[in-house]
Formats: sequence, structure tokens, C-alpha cells
Amino acid sequence: MADPVHPARPVRIVFLDDAMYSLDGDVDFSGIAGQGDYVRYADSTPDEAAERARDAHVLITNKAKVTAAAIEAGRGLRLVAAAATGYDNVDVRAAGARSIPVCNVPGYAEHTVPQHAFALILNLATQAYRYAADVAAGDWAAADGFTLLRYPTFELHGKAIGIVGFGAIGRGVARIAEGFGMRVIAHDALGIPDGAFPNTPLDELLRASDVVTVHTPLNEATRNLIDAGAIALMKRSALLINTARGGIVDEEALAEALNRGRLAGAGFDVLTSEPPRDGNPLLTARNALVTPHSAWSTREARQNLVTRTAENIRAFLAGAPRNLVG
Repeated sequence: MADPVHPARPVRIVFLDDAMYSLDGDVDFSGIAGQGDYVRYADSTPDEAAERARDAHVLITNKAKVTAAAIEAGRGLRLVAAAATGYDNVDVRAAGARSIPVCNVPGYAEHTVPQHAFALILNLATQAYRYAADVAAGDWAAADGFTLLRYPTFELHGKAIGIVGFGAIGRGVARIAEGFGMRVIAHDALGIPDGAFPNTPLDELLRASDVVTVHTPLNEATRNLIDAGAIALMKRSALLINTARGGIVDEEALAEALNRGRLAGAGFDVLTSEPPRDGNPLLTARNALVTPHSAWSTREARQNLVTRTAENIRAFLAGAPRNLVG
């Protein structure tokens, strides 16, 4: 492991992409900025990241790619801090080859993301988003009766929810689900050590669940984890929710299943390519509800993320690195 930057020397901290953190200045960055010579950029391309890493001791990234070239360019680099839970945008292998630690912020959105996952589930179960659009279009005002009855809906009570990935966020989803009277089925590739729920095989979970919600990291083991074969195991009446990472679900296969009526609906906050400038099959698929990677973005979660990133950096500079990955 690289030696920590000596606290008596100026520490240059470079944040590659902080544009998405603050809404009208509602997040306090002083915990990071107060630890050294702080430089911030709204965003950075891979080439810009490599250039900006040259003089950095600590490199912070949310979604900006920290490639092997950036790692190599940062001759004084001592720490890469992912200001996120996911770190698939960092070349951890290249950092390891230079003994540069990489840290992340697990669980910062353990209340926020479950809340958003259930917003998607509830909208699909009640069709509230469609009915709201109908009201805005004047359809209720023009109705013959007291109501509009256009879309099939169902109640969550008594339904089974399959949670794929049972870390802090998956457990948060389970707590909410139990409040609705749902039966929780859990699966985690790394196991569920405390025995809170049985670790159900994925294929069994897919067959039994009325709602399947994904909360795993994106890596080579989880890429296209939910593919055409997995979707074929699911109930025709089931919903598929993804607030984790694009790429875990085969979006082409899912869109085809939705358009054929093979699956009842899908709620996604993440896509393989973000933003989807070249389009995405889910954007026009039947009964697909897509939000713009906003599940993480409550003010409380954004501040928590910045504060805990600052704590990771402070711990590293004190010689006690934490939340290391890779």
C-alpha cells in the first residue's frame, strides 16, 4: 500500500466531477475542502481525468472514469476515493499495481434508494403515474362517472418480493416490504451471514416472486445477471425493478419481454449507457417506468455521501485507511 501523504506537506485533493452533488448549494463540501489544497471540476472526460491526476495526491470521482492512464499519470497519487458505493469506473487493478488504495462509501443511501425502489413499485402497482398524466390531460374532468378505471392494479399485501443483493440497501427494501405485508425472498452471491433470511437460489427467487428488485454491484459476475433466461423464469404478472446499476439486466431482453406481455412491468432508475443519448429499448417499452438515475439524490443522501467521503480521506491521511475495495 502507498504511504499516506504526510500531514505536514500540502495535500492536493482533486474532485473530478462534483456537478451532480449540489442543488442550489444545498450540500456542504467543507469537510473535503478543509483537508488540503482542494481543486474541483464539474466533470472530467477520461483524458481530462488523466491530465488532472498529474498533481493530485487524492483523486475523488463519482462517475468520472479513472483509467489506467489516469493512475499512471498521477505520479504523486496516493489515494483514489470513489464518492459513491459503486466503483466500476475506477481501474482498481491498475491502482493495485501501483499500491494505490481505492476506497468507496458503502451504504450512504441505505434509506434513500429503498424509498425510490418502492416509489417505482408503487407507481407500477397502482398506475398512479399514468392516472396523474390522464388527469393533467383533462380526462378526469371529461369523464362520465366519478372515476377513471383504465389500468389493472394490484395490492402489495400478501405478494412475494425477491431482493437480489442483500446488503444495506437490500435490507432497507426488506423492511419497507414487510411493512406492506409482503413476503421477503432474499438472494446474495456472498451469502447472508446473520441468517436474517434464508439465502434463496436466484432461479428459485425468480420463479416465486411477484416483484424482483435488484441491489447488487455491477461486476463481471453480475453483468447481464438478469438475462433472457432469467426473465423467462419469472411470472408473467411480475414486476422487475433496478435501482442498482445498468448492465445487470439485459435491457434488450427485458424490453422484448415487456412488449410481448411476458412481464407485467419494469421500473428502472439506471441504464447501461447514461445519459441514454443513443436511445434505449426501455424508453419506449410497454409498461416501463424509467427515472434518470435519481434514486440516490435526496439532500440527506448527497450530504451523507460528501461527509463520508471526507471521513475516508481524513482516515487515510491519518494512516488508518478504511472502506478499501479491490
